Amino acid sequence: MRNIHLWLGLIFVLMAIVFAVSSLVIIYRPWLNTKPRDTELRIQLSRQATATPRAAALALMADHGIKGELRQIQTKLDAVSLRIIRPGEVADVQYFPASGKATIRVRRQGILETLVQLHTNHGLWHDYLPSNIWAAISLLTSIGLLLLGASGIWLWFAHHSERLIGGILLGFGLVFGFVTLVLTRLEQ
Repeated sequence: MRNIHLWLGLIFVLMAIVFAVSSLVIIYRPWLNTKPRDTELRIQLSRQATATPRAAALALMADHGIKGELRQIQTKLDAVSLRIIRPGEVADVQYFPASGKATIRVRRQGILETLVQLHTNHGLWHDYLPSNIWAAISLLTSIGLLLLGASGIWLWFAHHSERLIGGILLGFGLVFGFVTLVLTRLEQ
């Protein structure tokens, strides 16, 4: 059990550090310089690309290096707007199907904001393959950390001389976690 506990800790420590750092960025965001870089492109889409929003997004991904997941499709009068999102980058696209004229505003985040977006990325099924891989890694990390905690409690319980101090620390950790969770929910 000790070797299992050790290997679980070694395997999942990097992901735990990523989530810890991104949590700190979320908390201390006002103090950090996390300003994005914005660029704007004006392009002409082909007739086939303007047939549907998905066709337009696929054309932009193939021809203009924009990568990510298609979201937030809206049609207003004669214009279509959509977003192509991946961690660290958001492309807001507006195009006119009749003329094929498109405006793309790309917002690129720094590494700290990208970590936050990875931290808050949810769901297992995305159109963007790297997001699916990240989701699978996050799921495995969550399961691994739960097993790490369970194996740690098992090892602690097996040592009779350390049960009192371990029980006190475990109880304190549970109370602290619960109080923190309640306080974060009260702030919203």
